[in-house]
Amino acid sequence: MGSSGTTALVLDAGGARSAYQVGALRVLLPELEARGQQPRLLVGTSAGALLGAGLASTAHLDAEQQAERLTGLLDRATKSQVMRPLWRQVPEVVLRYASETLGLDGFRLRGLFGTAPLAETLTREIDWGRMHRNLEDGLVSAVAVTTTAIRTGEVVLFTETAGPDAVDLPRPPDEHHRRFVSTRLDVEHLMASAAIPALFPSVQIREPADAAGWYVDGATRRRFPLAPALELGAERVAVIGTGRLEPLGPDATQDSVPVDLGDAAATLLGSVMDEPLRHDLHRIASRNAEVRDPDLAPALAAHREARGKRPHREVPYVGIAPHAGDDLADLALEVYRSNHGSLRRTLRDPDLQIMHRLLGSDSPLQGELLSYLLFDRDFFDGASDMGRRDAERWMREHPDLWTV
Repeated sequence: MGSSGTTALVLDAGGARSAYQVGALRVLLPELEARGQQPRLLVGTSAGALLGAGLASTAHLDAEQQAERLTGLLDRATKSQVMRPLWRQVPEVVLRYASETLGLDGFRLRGLFGTAPLAETLTREIDWGRMHRNLEDGLVSAVAVTTTAIRTGEVVLFTETAGPDAVDLPRPPDEHHRRFVSTRLDVEHLMASAAIPALFPSVQIREPADAAGWYVDGATRRRFPLAPALELGAERVAVIGTGRLEPLGPDATQDSVPVDLGDAAATLLGSVMDEPLRHDLHRIASRNAEVRDPDLAPALAAHREARGKRPHREVPYVGIAPHAGDDLADLALEVYRSNHGSLRRTLRDPDLQIMHRLLGSDSPLQGELLSYLLFDRDFFDGASDMGRRDAERWMREHPDLWTV
């Protein structure tokens, strides 16, 4: 496949799972560069939005240097750089929860974890001036940060472009309640995209005025993670997910212990973070098959044109995700038990133990929840290595890199 056409990179991750994406990018970015297909459209959700901004700020560097910068950012992403210590917040959380239950004004429980340290980290670690210049210079065509508007439930993509003519932002909101908002990206947009409901507090965005309001994680309501990249003009899409791309089969061990709060949280996160990407990749593959069908394609094209829509086109894609859907969950449990299970380690860093006990600790699903919150060096290293191996596996199985 030639190098012509725009490549989009879609990064879909939550919390500590972003380490997996960094490992995959160490393989994928140099390969795209060698093919002359560097991603010019960057669409990020949750922690993936943070990586997208990081890539935009280093677009003037070669692929190896970009990957090294992301790895360095990951190396410095300790728990203290992301969230306030939970054990220090327990009294405040209890007070706010009790006050809200009693209907007292002025006390709101906005999230389990305070994320003020993350705002400071993003301000320090991302070269915002360089990112804006890279966009102005056309090294990147657009960076889109996916959020969810609390008041309306809309999926809002705050998007910075290389200029008014670089990318045609779709307007107005489409039938899927998805809206693009042109803006100059800043820390608050990334914070909003990564604000997993209940775990992290919602974020107020003030500019632009017509989109001002409170926002949470972009994965909360979005149904088609790949659609924004296509609407921005991508002719091929590379996506790195962190959840299973195949449905979870029956497993008798899941019913061997009672269901607890942690199970519910893990199941909710999985349905929000993983399932839309899996379904959207299958949708793209099915649509590609329809476009190639000489009998079906003309009728489908005529039907769309009659409704005032452009006919579908074939979209080559790369879809990298954990080889086995529960790989990251298993790794998180292994690292937790090794590094945080003893009394001495619990006293040194009690946060994970507190959370683990509050949410339940015996279910096989606990690893899913831990994998979002385990800001541990060993977990980062293991997840990054897993991402690298899965990217290499994709390239072995797809010699032309892209598939349809």
